[in-house]
Amino acid sequence: MSKNLQIITIILGLCISCTAEPTISIKASISKYNLANEIYTKISKEHFFQDQTLEKINPKLGKALIKQLDSQKIYFTNNEILYFTNKFVSASNNIEIAASYELVNLYFNRLIEATNYQLKAIAKKDFDFNALEEILIENDLQKFRNTNIELRKIWVKLAKNDVLTSMLTDKTEDEAIELIAKRYKNRLRRISQRNEEDVFSIIMNSLTGLFDPHSSYMSPKSAEDFEMTMSLNLEGIGALLTTEDDYPIIVSVVPGGPAEKSGEINPDDKIVKVKQIQKSEPDSVDVVGWRIDEVVQLIRGEAGTQLELEMIPAKTEDLSDRKWVLLTREEVKLEEQAAKSLIIDVPYNKGNFKIGIIDLPAFYIDFNAWRNKDPDFRSSSKDVKDILNQFNLKNVDAVIVDLRGNSGGSLYEANKLTGLFVSSGPTLQVKESNGNIRPWGDARAKQAWKKPMAVMVDRYSASASEIFAGAIQDYHRGLIIGHQTFGKGTVQQLDDLTSGQLKLTESKFYRVTGSGMQNKGVEPDINLPATWDIEERGESSLDFSLPWDKIRSTSFKKFNLNRGILEQVRLAHEKRALESPNLQYILDIRKRYDKQQEKIFLSINIDARRAEKKDRQKWVLETENKRRSAQSLDIFKTFEDLEEFNKDKEDIDIDPQNDYLLNEGTLILSDYIYLNANLLLSEAA
Repeated sequence: MSKNLQIITIILGLCISCTAEPTISIKASISKYNLANEIYTKISKEHFFQDQTLEKINPKLGKALIKQLDSQKIYFTNNEILYFTNKFVSASNNIEIAASYELVNLYFNRLIEATNYQLKAIAKKDFDFNALEEILIENDLQKFRNTNIELRKIWVKLAKNDVLTSMLTDKTEDEAIELIAKRYKNRLRRISQRNEEDVFSIIMNSLTGLFDPHSSYMSPKSAEDFEMTMSLNLEGIGALLTTEDDYPIIVSVVPGGPAEKSGEINPDDKIVKVKQIQKSEPDSVDVVGWRIDEVVQLIRGEAGTQLELEMIPAKTEDLSDRKWVLLTREEVKLEEQAAKSLIIDVPYNKGNFKIGIIDLPAFYIDFNAWRNKDPDFRSSSKDVKDILNQFNLKNVDAVIVDLRGNSGGSLYEANKLTGLFVSSGPTLQVKESNGNIRPWGDARAKQAWKKPMAVMVDRYSASASEIFAGAIQDYHRGLIIGHQTFGKGTVQQLDDLTSGQLKLTESKFYRVTGSGMQNKGVEPDINLPATWDIEERGESSLDFSLPWDKIRSTSFKKFNLNRGILEQVRLAHEKRALESPNLQYILDIRKRYDKQQEKIFLSINIDARRAEKKDRQKWVLETENKRRSAQSLDIFKTFEDLEEFNKDKEDIDIDPQNDYLLNEGTLILSDYIYLNANLLLSEAA
């Protein structure tokens, strides 16, 4: 068969696979064609990595769009994939906008077709929940189907699973069907509201994502929302949202916001329902299938008002596992992000060490007050300096700077904070797209803390957090404890466009040793156990992330911290981990997580799913009671008792008693102090 005939056949197959139902047909305007070329021209010339010709870009754009739209391979057929692949490969000397619009239109239309088919399937009420059926849930094993008939079989299975999952939350089949039907209708309504800007944004963010995951296009509305978010003047819960598989998803929480302060909302949690705590609106609203801007508007509100969110925890094994979180809306103020501190006595070798803990949720600065030369402006470095002065007055032996969950902030503040512990010398090196390299540091820095210190980090410690932790490690100034950090070693700037803005990666930062931060992040000196696989998150897990590399080292003087005894500290930690019920508890959770990750299929048999849920609850109860019994604590008789206890836990900013990793961090630092009694850190060697 000739290539032309093959393509004609594919087109015919494409048409045959569609029904009369689809209604989305959005065409690209001339202004969007021009804007697309403006974006590509700007990013190809100004991005840090510029080796992206149109010959390379267009085929990649097609693949990226397909992955973004149909990662589960449940909407497109093999013929359609081949048809569009050929279109993007044979593209002209411009960004392939026409084929991109055609592909996105097909996705929306296929989503309409699938949703209507699922509505008809659940309306029949003839699901056999006792049948031994399964759904393949391992995306890497998924394949595109050959026909629309095969797709429909998948759609029915997914609808059945949606109903079953709802039934597992103590709903009858009729109640579950009513709820899922409402969700599907919301999805159809959301699709019907799509406009050209929505389609264009999808395409352009696939395009910018080919350069790196942090470059993006922002429509005029998105740019406005971004500015409002950065100014922190919104009244709400302090969380950034996106959508995934119809669910609103927590991307991140704002330090000091209601979501963060609740201690119950984490990245990747799913939102199912929103309930306004008002007599006029007593019922909860199911938001699965809603447009994300509609969900945001529902959650935002006047400071002081309350709402409840029904959440599916990120690490749960079953979507039927839910929790309600009560939140009070408030305006997120700088004061709420401020560094917090606590001094604890750590019993050690018939005595004790006074350990000062500084919890720093973000690298913040009141830029307006700073620009106006207000001597009382707030910043993370000023607040930490005040805390360190108090620690010195109270004869604290050592300090832990806790940067877990700190996603960054002001690079200026990262420099200033490093100077409180290092005094002089560069903090990092910055390489621009033109190849120029320049060191960054605080020439006027004055060391405020001269005693031992440690920095605690995790996979969500990113950007400015990594700069600080990397500098402390490179200068041999203190111990780094925790997990490998995120690995974001790039800097972005905002460029105005004819319409909207372009967030563009324009430089990379490196450690003073010349080692890149990108992808690798900071490896801790002492690794702590994690309850999940950190490789699933972080820069290295993102598509098209820029590679790690290194440059020449810059001149700096190391402190005389004795890193030769680190091995002894590690051995002490490992011995303690074997004996500590709390650390073993974390390891038990990790084993359970790894076991669940091996699952390839999800049962849609009601008895099997109920058994799985019962097994999970039994395991949770037994594992918690094992931990408590080892410490002579009261045990829980039922899973419900445990849930109630966790719900009633007092929210404490710094809680070494229940924060098992922080508690271990204090012991690791105590080991180091004890083993290195002659520690001298006041001067660089």
